[in-house]
Amino acid sequence: MADIYIQGSFAFTCHMAEAETLGQAWYAVMALRDEVEPDTPFAHLIALFPPREPHDPWSGLLSLFDDPDFPDFGADLQIDVDRDMRIVVICGMTDFQPAPIAKLIQRCCAESLAQAPIGFEWAEVCSRPRVGHFRGGWCAMFPDRLEFESTHHVLSAALSGAVI
Repeated sequence: MADIYIQGSFAFTCHMAEAETLGQAWYAVMALRDEVEPDTPFAHLIALFPPREPHDPWSGLLSLFDDPDFPDFGADLQIDVDRDMRIVVICGMTDFQPAPIAKLIQRCCAESLAQAPIGFEWAEVCSRPRVGHFRGGWCAMFPDRLEFESTHHVLSAALSGAVI
């Protein structure tokens, strides 16, 4: 038996209002994960994540997850101050979830993404030396798209002589 962990840690800068929206969305997801009713969402957050269910103001935000009944980013969020910008640090050591994290950043930080893309990497590690169980990947976030790639696919392409 072996345990698989997905780990990631990255930082980026964004505008103060974007960081506040990102923080409210993040902490709402953590409250919902823990089955605690979060504070009423701000109008700006509702506009970014319109409810999919009329009686549930959080249903739009929960649509970031493959299974909205079990929302979890698998990471911690920290927001630090650097003049008029905010430094956002996201890190997780066991169950880092690249796709919902990227989708959240893309929606909450549109102004920052219009100025420059944001990217991060993650590692997939195993508690035992099992062949094929050590991988990773990367994500590049742009205003209009998200790009994901695994190191496994890049390595396979390189070994086959394909242009990367």
